[in-house]
This record gives sequence, C-alpha cells and structure tokens, in this order.
Amino acid sequence: MGRFANPRRVSDATYLELVRTLFGTVVPGAISAGLFIVTSAVCAVHSGSPFVASLAVAGSVAGVARLGIVVVLQKSVADPALDPATARQIEHWFGAIYLTFAVLLGLFAASGLRSCPIGDHIAIAALVVGYGAGVAAGVSLRPWIGVPAIIVAVVPTIVATLIDGGTEHRLLGLILIALLAGGVGSILHRYRHEVEMIEMRQRLGSLARTDPLTGLANRLTLEEAFAQSVAVCGGKRVALHCFDLDRFKPVNDIHGHIVGDQLLQAVANRLARLLRRGDFAVRLGGDEFAVLQTDVEHRGEAQLMARRIARAIAEPYGIAGKDIRIGASVGSAWGADHGPDLAQLLKVADEALYDVKLGRTVMAQAS
Repeated sequence: MGRFANPRRVSDATYLELVRTLFGTVVPGAISAGLFIVTSAVCAVHSGSPFVASLAVAGSVAGVARLGIVVVLQKSVADPALDPATARQIEHWFGAIYLTFAVLLGLFAASGLRSCPIGDHIAIAALVVGYGAGVAAGVSLRPWIGVPAIIVAVVPTIVATLIDGGTEHRLLGLILIALLAGGVGSILHRYRHEVEMIEMRQRLGSLARTDPLTGLANRLTLEEAFAQSVAVCGGKRVALHCFDLDRFKPVNDIHGHIVGDQLLQAVANRLARLLRRGDFAVRLGGDEFAVLQTDVEHRGEAQLMARRIARAIAEPYGIAGKDIRIGASVGSAWGADHGPDLAQLLKVADEALYDVKLGRTVMAQAS
C-alpha cells in the first residue's frame, strides 16, 4: 500500500485540495451504507449463518461510522486555515474506516456467495460492483485509499466465484477481474490528471496574485487578505503601512534598471523577514509598497512596525559590487481610528506618507 500513498510529491496546497475531495462523499457514502445494511441483513436471514450475520453487523457499523466521520469532519476540512499535518491526520482516520468497511464488504460478499441462496447472489454482485464504481468516482484522488479499498472488496468475491461457483459464477468472476483492472487503472489515471489540473490552476492563481518581480503579494491579494483579517480579528485590529523608497530614482539613473530591479527584490526580502504570522507585504507598483499588520492591540504596535520598516529599508545594500543606500517614508493608518475599510485606510496612509515626505522636504530646505 505504501507505493500508492504518494505516487508523486505534490505541494501542500495541492495536498489539502486532494484531501478535501474525500469529504464530498456524504450522499454516495449514505447510499453505499444503506445498500449494504439492507443486502447483508436479507442475506444473513436467508443463510442462517452466524458468520454472515456477524459480518453484516460489523460492516453496517463500519459503513455508518464512515458516513459519520465525513459528516463530523466536513467543517474542519473546509476550514481555510487547515494545515497539512491536521489534514494528514484526518485523512488517516478516514482511510482507516474506509478500508475497514472495504475488508468487511469483501468478506461478506465472499461468504454470502457460499452461504446465501442463489437468489441473493445478484444483489451481492451488484453491491460489490456498485461499491467499486463508487470508490473509483469518490476517492480516486487519494490512491493509497482507493486502490487497496477496491482490491480488498472485490478480490474475495472473485476468489469465491472462481473456486466454488458454476459456469455463471465463473463468468461473473472474470467480469469482476476486468472491472477491477479497469477500476485501478481509472483511479491512477484520474489521480495523475487531476493533480496536473489542480497544480496548473494554482500556478495561474498565484500569478494573478503575486508581483512577478519581487514575489510579494499584489493589490488583489491585499484586498483578499484584508477581508479575511477583518473577518477573523475585526477591523479595529489591523494597521496599514504605505511607503515608497527615498532616493530610488537616482539608483536607476546611475546604475541602471537591472540594479534597480535587484534593489526592489532585496527590499522585498527584508520586508518578508519583518512580518509576523498573519501580516502581508505588498508591492503596489514601482517603488511603492504596503504592509498589512494584523492583530494589532494598540497604536504603539503600529508605530513600532512603521519604525521597523524604515530602519530595515535604510540598512545599506550590496548589489552588483556597489554600496547602495536608500530610505523609506512610511505613512500608517490604524483600523481603530478609521474603520474596517481598505480604501479608506489606503487613503489615510497615503496622506500620512505625503505628510512625512513633505516634512522631510521642509527640513532639508531649512537646513
């Protein structure tokens, strides 16, 4: 089973999306559990076998438990803050109960074909075939669950039809072999195809939300991050810092645009190191940047962040063998003063930035 656990390594974002597909199976899971309960109960009564009856009870419990796990954990899996470690734990719980039901279904089907009246065999065969189709459709994006599940559910039935049955049963066994091979192939093919599609969609989404030069978020991501921060911690606990680079134009004029681009990338790297969890650094365009600070308890925290930004940007840069020194003018706006409106905070922060630059100009002229 280990080689199906991770046919090829995927990113954390892709992995989370794959795990979430397991929890869209409420209706198919309910149908599968219901059909098993009815079919196994009828066969247990007709056969009079205690072993078949025990498998019917155990399989019914496992089917209901599988459905319960999906219902209980759906909300947790859908949480945008879900991390890979938690997702892996949830997936293992799901996989354990899913495979348990598959084993019990396979044992029941094999025992039922030997113990139950021949009139029940059509229902048993239909149950196994339907389950295999459900696995291929519902859990194919997690092959480590889907492939073993379909094998342990179908193989015992195949063995029972080929060993103990007549011509009709052997024909059914051959059909099940073909369906099993097709099901396993379908699971692996769909997995590879869907992973490629998910990763392509994520790459396109990343390009739409990322500044291509610096790798920082862009304005679209700022809007999304701001809305999420307001929803989580309230609009009064965010601060927005807007700044541009002092003396950046002379760097471009003297050293060229390649050095200027490298300087912007170096600034982005310094900003990334300043951020706490939940904060965002954004390139608004040109040499204009913004930092969204979240979970701000008081104005002093916002003022401290503004000073840290200015100090970090002012440190010397060694680029292409050149010693480059720039500065940053920072204007800030605090949500507690101006409300949870991004456009308003941008306006206030930009005005504060202008005031800082104007004040520096006046001081320079006075000196």
